[in-house]
Amino acid sequence: MHCSIWRFTGDPDELERSYLALLGSVPESNNVLHVGLKTSDGLVLVDTCPSKEVFEDFFSRESVQMLFSEHGLDLRSAEVEDYPVVAAYARRTRVDTLPWEEA
Repeated sequence: MHCSIWRFTGDPDELERSYLALLGSVPESNNVLHVGLKTSDGLVLVDTCPSKEVFEDFFSRESVQMLFSEHGLDLRSAEVEDYPVVAAYARRTRVDTLPWEEA
């Protein structure tokens, strides 16, 4: 599992609305481990993919960049960090060892 951390700077309320609109257009089943955090100066997204290669392929797609942009989130302006996951839990269950299903 691979994790990316996206930092968007701007009006936190506006970014929250944009993010929630984006989530409304993505099936919940696509998210194995995903967290959105409202900060005092913007929004932080924590997202996981099965591997670094899947992460790089997914976020380099023009269709993904356009989807974010259509909802007011410009991926090009975001500060991005990415890391391999050591362990991840959700709802008291370890999720980094679960099989991934491509949606």
